[in-house]
Amino acid sequence: MMPEPLPSIPLTAVRAFAAAARFENFKRAAAELGVTPTAVSSQVKSLEAYLGCRLFDRNAQSVTLSDAGRQFSEACDAVFARLDKAVQDVRQTASRTSITVGVGALIGSQWLSRRLFSFWQRFPETGLHLQYSPGGVEFSDGQTDMMMAWGDGRWPGLVSEPLLRFKTSPVIGPALLAGGPTPARPAGLLNLPLLHWKDQHDWLEWFGAMGVETGGRLPGVVIDDSSVLLRAVLSGQGVSLGLLPLIESELQSGQLIRPFSGDFTPSRSYHLVYPPDAMDQPQLKAFRDWIVEEAGVHQP
Repeated sequence: MMPEPLPSIPLTAVRAFAAAARFENFKRAAAELGVTPTAVSSQVKSLEAYLGCRLFDRNAQSVTLSDAGRQFSEACDAVFARLDKAVQDVRQTASRTSITVGVGALIGSQWLSRRLFSFWQRFPETGLHLQYSPGGVEFSDGQTDMMMAWGDGRWPGLVSEPLLRFKTSPVIGPALLAGGPTPARPAGLLNLPLLHWKDQHDWLEWFGAMGVETGGRLPGVVIDDSSVLLRAVLSGQGVSLGLLPLIESELQSGQLIRPFSGDFTPSRSYHLVYPPDAMDQPQLKAFRDWIVEEAGVHQP
């Protein structure tokens, strides 16, 4: 035999109780709710009857929460907090007119910026804010919706989707060589100042693929910002691994030199990274679908 369903929870009475519990005063609760103290008292009594327990200890001068009342008050506070957040989230989603995407300087200027007209054609009423983000993946500011990030795809607590895998090659600014010979072998680069992007991982991986022993550690300068790294190489400050499709114009103009033919595909790549609940918002899902399509169509 199926149990009979409980009557609907008396939400008006719960709301009256939550206010009374917060103040431990029916008169102040009534003022907040815009009703009479008698109405608050009546609602609380109906809730006590529904729950089958006393929520307040009453005397002539005051009311105080009982143990059951304190327990139920804490539960109500948690539920109302979640409900309030849900209301804010829904309102924000419904009124959203723009999205914010964190992006590094090089991928932003040399890849994403060249596809903005395509986005506008598809979504003319959605604003797009490209936020300069040279550092790591970070969403704590509450403003960034998604990020294009370079890495291995592992960002705990976040969703990451592979977007673009670029080939790399060592590149040198002519000023660094100062008329001297270009290194003939990969090991010769160890005699030049190495510039690392974010960490030593990519150089270590490249030297390993070339059969050059490094002992797992390399000297050099680590630079987080891809645009600063490129400027340093162009001005002859060191040799770096360049993402070939993003430095095509500098190679064609002779501002950068590739000392070796051939190229290398690193294990790291660009990913689209976002919080797990991002796809609940139609505008963010639309951007995700668009950029994944763009990356597939225009994959170098």
